Amino acid sequence: LALGALLLTKRIADVDSDTSVENQTLNVHYDTAIRSTLSDLDLDGTSTQKTLELIEADPTDLWLFAYKYPSNCAFFRRIQNSVLKDNKTTQIIRRVAIHNGQKVIFTNQEDAIVEYIPNDVPLNMLSADAGLAIAYQLAILAAPLISGKGAAALRKEIKAMYIIAKTEAQEHDRLENANFDDDAVTSEFVEARLS
Repeated sequence: LALGALLLTKRIADVDSDTSVENQTLNVHYDTAIRSTLSDLDLDGTSTQKTLELIEADPTDLWLFAYKYPSNCAFFRRIQNSVLKDNKTTQIIRRVAIHNGQKVIFTNQEDAIVEYIPNDVPLNMLSADAGLAIAYQLAILAAPLISGKGAAALRKEIKAMYIIAKTEAQEHDRLENANFDDDAVTSEFVEARLS
């Protein structure tokens, strides 16, 4: 799909054995394209939860716990919380930083559970639009493969196609994960007003 977006007629049958410049260029950018697209899309359907591994208690004067940052994390969303305010979950205060040479998540939450987008989501689990967005991002990163008259316009067109695929993937995800709750259910203020 990325080669098609770049208007290249080259076809790659086996990414492990093909020695063409096109295949080498796409392979160099493949992991970055997936990580950046999954992060940019931030889809509920690709999120997962994981209990964080405690590295150190009382690591600083400001934080009670330092947890190991997930190694397969493309985008850190939040630390989960069961505390409600106006019938909505509240935000757990946290900070991603480097501590003693290691990427950590500082928080005051004991037994923290993280919600994040992993970078190893199987491609067959993604919607078609999300797959297209990854292909367009790969084409954007591999744009040096194209040159000559019209290359700049094609690069601009690929970026526009990426934005469209991204928007459609996010809309697809929103529709799949939509919850249609009455305002009285989601807001204690509406509930009190209506009672």
